[in-house]
Amino acid sequence: MKNALMILIFCCALSAGTGAGLLHAAQESGSPRDLKWLLLQAAEEEKALDRSGLIYDDPDLEHYLERIVRNLQPAELRGDLSFRVRVIKDPHLNAFVFPDGAIYINTGILARIENEAQLATILAHEMAHALMRHALKTLQAFEGKGTAPAAIQERFAKSPERGTVGRLLAPNGPAVSVAAYSSSLEQEADRVGLDLIIKAGYDPREAVDLFRHLEKESMKEGIHEPFISETRPSLRDRMREFERLLHAHRDAEMPGIRNRDIFLLETKRALLENARLDLKLGRFTAALTEAEKYLRISPRDARALYLLGEILRKRGEDGDVRRARIFYEKAISEDPSYPEPYRTLGLVQYKAGEMLLAGKSFQCCLLLSPHRPDRAYIEGYLRECRKREAEKGAGL
Repeated sequence: MKNALMILIFCCALSAGTGAGLLHAAQESGSPRDLKWLLLQAAEEEKALDRSGLIYDDPDLEHYLERIVRNLQPAELRGDLSFRVRVIKDPHLNAFVFPDGAIYINTGILARIENEAQLATILAHEMAHALMRHALKTLQAFEGKGTAPAAIQERFAKSPERGTVGRLLAPNGPAVSVAAYSSSLEQEADRVGLDLIIKAGYDPREAVDLFRHLEKESMKEGIHEPFISETRPSLRDRMREFERLLHAHRDAEMPGIRNRDIFLLETKRALLENARLDLKLGRFTAALTEAEKYLRISPRDARALYLLGEILRKRGEDGDVRRARIFYEKAISEDPSYPEPYRTLGLVQYKAGEMLLAGKSFQCCLLLSPHRPDRAYIEGYLRECRKREAEKGAGL
């Protein structure tokens, strides 16, 4: 009864065009026993994520995300479901919500969107899933089968998320219910989410740009789309659906909030973290784009300059090592106390046969970071530099 009342209130808060569909959903809200089980399981899975080391710890970013969520959540519903937002260190394009209102969003999707209106579109979509009890409805669709359909479990197991988030979660728990959302539930979340962003004052046209942008990004280097179940609509289908919804919505043409500059400032640390993650996966194009995007915001950040040099050096295309060397030198110029550029610059100089310069770079690195775990490795190069310089001086 409480769930039905909550959704009835929610209907009143939204536009008349969507209200009938939400009222019908309220009539199918499901048993309290199933909901209680989902909430208990969600709490356990959230604990597993907290212990995993995958959570990106940035309180300022979390506060920013939760401010957006509070702005999106209708005032009438703020006592019914408490939303929290956590960021996961994962370069894939994904976000999901547990039925208790815990939203998880990957650094990968934060790194590839352009403004707060696009971010609000993603968060509003996940909020709608929780407000409409979509995990509960999906669980009830499995009743009588004892488990999620085998095809969904198999796809969940093979998805990129399984290698990070998925391996921590129960095979029949809320995460698989989330993975199994039907196309109709996804479309409903898009409709409800659109109402939320419009009522919060965001520019709804950015929703279409979001899916267009993510589709483009997902094609680069085979980046996985943010969907696990084959029943979900593709990014292109969702873009077309949003275009249809915008055309039908009476308030969709009103100018709204975008907040590009605020978004970039608040998310830039996660952007740099994601560039490191993409580099580890060998996704050089994505990593390069993200590092360059970060440096447009903070052009004198030594760690970002160094990272850009590392991306170029490891990609190794024509001219990349020369360009990498420039960025290492810029990083040293901006922060002479940062040891990492000295180490890698020394390696570049060593390979170029510049033993005197390489030796000086290795020495600086060790002076600045004497207890580093790769000290023996660097000392080996330093001895070799001195040996070759001595041989050169002796005319050998």
